[in-house]
Amino acid sequence: MYTAGRQLEASGNVGDSPEVERSYRKAAAAGSVEAMSRLGLLLEGRVQAQLEGRSEYSGDFVEADSWYRKAADRGDTWAAFALGRLYADKFNDWNAAVPWFSKAAAQQQPGHWQAKERLQQGPAGVERRRADARYLDELGDRASSRSGTGGGSGGCMVAAILLVLPEMLALLSLPGYFA
Repeated sequence: MYTAGRQLEASGNVGDSPEVERSYRKAAAAGSVEAMSRLGLLLEGRVQAQLEGRSEYSGDFVEADSWYRKAADRGDTWAAFALGRLYADKFNDWNAAVPWFSKAAAQQQPGHWQAKERLQQGPAGVERRRADARYLDELGDRASSRSGTGGGSGGCMVAAILLVLPEMLALLSLPGYFA
C-alpha cells in the first residue's frame, strides 16, 4: 500500500491526494513507518502546497503530529526532524521542538543535517524561514499574474534557490560536515 501511495503522490496530481491518503493510512495501520511519515507530511499540508507551487501551507497539524510521533518513536529520524519542524514552525513552541531536532541530529540518517541546522539557527531561523516563505509565495503570485498561467512556481523556484544557496554553501564549509 505504501508503494502504491508513494507512486501516486509522485505523479504530481493534486486530485490524487484522497487516494494517496487512503493508501498511506492503510499502510500506516499495518505498521509501515514510511507511510506514517508520509501521512504526517500529507496531513500537514506540505504535499499539496508543493504540488501547487506554494511555500505557505496549512493542514491538520494535530493529526500530523500524531503520525510523525509514531514514526519517530519507531526510529525514523526524518519523522523526528519533521516533528521538531512542526513544533517550531506551526505550533510556535521552540522548547518542544528542541528534543525532536536533537533526536534527529544524533543519527546519521535522513533528516539529521536539517535538524543540526535548525538547532544551530535557533528560534531566529524560524522567523527567517517564515519571512522567506511569504516572500516566495508573493513572487510566485506576481509571476502568475504576469504570465496568466495560474502557476508561478518557476519564479518561486528561482527565488528559493537564491535564498537557499548561501546557506548550503555555509553548511558545506562547516568542519566535519562530510564526516
